[in-house]
Amino acid sequence: MADTTASVRSSAHVITLAGRRAAPSSSLLDNTTDPTLIALHVQAENALAFALGLLRKPQGTAADLERATARACRAATMLKRLSAAQAQGAAA
Repeated sequence: MADTTASVRSSAHVITLAGRRAAPSSSLLDNTTDPTLIALHVQAENALAFALGLLRKPQGTAADLERATARACRAATMLKRLSAAQAQGAAA
C-alpha cells in the first residue's frame, strides 16, 4: 500500500497586520468608581439585555420588536450620557 501522507510545503505569504491602537489614557479611566457613571453603565447594560431578550423570543411579535427598539434607543442614550460625563470628568 502506498504512503498517502506527504509533506506539503506552503508557499503562502505571511501578511503583517497593522498594530493595535493604544489603550485609552488613564485620565479617562480615573472616574470608574463614580456612582453616577456606574449607574449609567448599569442602566445601558440592562436596557440592551432586555432588548436582546425580546429579540430572541421565537414567538416574537411586532410589538416586541417595537419594545426592543425602544430599549436599544434608551441604551444608546445612556451610553451618550456616560460618554459626556466621562469627557466632562476628564476635562476637569
